[in-house]
Amino acid sequence: MIAAEILGAERALAAVEQMPDAVEDGLARALARLARDLESAAARKLSGEALQSRSGALRASLEASLAIREGAVAATLASASPYAAFQEYGFHGVESVRAALRTIRQAFGRPLRRGAEQIPVRAHDRRVDYPAHSFLRSALAELAPAVAPVFSAAVGEAIDA
Repeated sequence: MIAAEILGAERALAAVEQMPDAVEDGLARALARLARDLESAAARKLSGEALQSRSGALRASLEASLAIREGAVAATLASASPYAAFQEYGFHGVESVRAALRTIRQAFGRPLRRGAEQIPVRAHDRRVDYPAHSFLRSALAELAPAVAPVFSAAVGEAIDA
C-alpha cells in the first residue's frame, strides 16, 4: 500500500483562496500606473506634439480615474473641457454663429481715428473644416504595446506572492 501526506495543505489552500483578491489588487495597481502614463502621454501631446498649448486649460482638464467594482477594474482618462472633443475628433460641417458685437481697432490696416469701435455682426452659418488633433487616441495607441506585458507582470507577481 502506498500512502501520501500533504504537508502545509491548509496554508496552500489559504493562498489559493486569496489569489483572486491578490490578482485584482495587482491589476488595479498596474492599471493605475498605466492610467498615469496615459495621462502624461496625453499631456505631452497637448504640449506641442499634436496641439500647441495656448492657455494650458485643455491639458489641465485631463483627469484620470480608477473604478474598482465586483470583479472589474476600469480606468478612465477624460477631459471636462467643452472643446476637447472638437480637438480630438475635428469637425467638418456647418456651424451656426449667433449675432454679436465685434470690437475693431483698425480698418484696412490703419488704426481708427476714434479709437475702438463696436460693430454688429449678424447671425450666420459658416462651413468649418477643422482637422482632428488627436491627443487621447494617439497617446493610447502609443501606450497599447505596453499594456499586455504590464498586466502579465502584475498577475505573475500576484501569483508568486
